[in-house]
Amino acid sequence: MALAEKIKELTQETIEDLGYKIKKIEIGREGSKRTVTIYITKDEGYISINDCVIVSRAVDPILEKADLIKEKWILIVSSPGEDEKES
Repeated sequence: MALAEKIKELTQETIEDLGYKIKKIEIGREGSKRTVTIYITKDEGYISINDCVIVSRAVDPILEKADLIKEKWILIVSSPGEDEKES
């Protein structure tokens, strides 16, 4: 199972319990650190910075405990943007 799929499996229920949905998860690199970007949506309205903070605070401890990434990493929670919201 790919890393993004494992992360989705670990975090999806928590994210949905908060009222959001995972649009996609991207694994990348920023300098020497791995990046985990989780794009979220919700049924009504736009994703705000506060929404991203709520999800980040809920998901970060889950990923820390799971210890899936064996190097330094950064969690980024973001909106997929207007163009991708409905796709």
